[in-house]
Amino acid sequence: MKLTPEKLTAFCAALAETAQVSKACMAVGISRVSAYKWRRENLDFALAWDEAIQVSVGVLEDEAIRRGSEGVDEPLMYQGQFTPLVDYDATDPLTCERYIPQLAPVKRNPDGSPMYATVKKYSDTLLMFTLKAHAPKKYRDHASIELTGKDGGAVQFNDTEKAARIAALVALAQQRAAGAAQTLDDIADLI
Repeated sequence: MKLTPEKLTAFCAALAETAQVSKACMAVGISRVSAYKWRRENLDFALAWDEAIQVSVGVLEDEAIRRGSEGVDEPLMYQGQFTPLVDYDATDPLTCERYIPQLAPVKRNPDGSPMYATVKKYSDTLLMFTLKAHAPKKYRDHASIELTGKDGGAVQFNDTEKAARIAALVALAQQRAAGAAQTLDDIADLI
C-alpha cells in the first residue's frame, strides 16, 4: 500500500486523538507493519508521527490532571450490586414516614434505565506523575548514595589494599559457587 498525503493526515489525526498506533492503523485501513515501514522510509511521515504523539501526550496529561483534580464518578456498590438512586419524594407514601429500601422507587434516566449512586474518586497518583513530568527537578525522587573516606574526602586505596579486596571478593564468589553458606560475620572478615 502506498503512502498518500491523505493517509498521512488521517493516520496522524487518529494517532493524536487516540495515542494508539493500532487504532490509527485501523482508521486508515493499514497494518502496523505498513505504518512502521512508512515511518522508517519516509522522514515526513516520521516527523508527523512524532508530532502526533506529542499532541496525544498533551491530551493524556490534560485527562490525568482532570481525573486527579476533578475526579471521576464511579458506581457505588454494596454486596456486589450497584446501588440504585432512590427517589425520596415526600408525596410517596412508601418513603414518607417509613423508608423500605426494597419498595422505594428508583430514579430513572431519560431512557428508562435505573440511575445508580456514584462516589467521586480522585487520583493522587495521576497528579503526582503529572507534577513529576512538568517539574522533574522539584518533584523527582531524591535518592543518592555517597561513599566517602576519612574526613569526608575521597575513598583511597593503595594497590595492595585493592588487590586484597579483589582477592577476598573472588574467594567469596568461589565459596558461594561451591555452595558454602556464609554468615554476615564471615563476609565481613573477608572484606
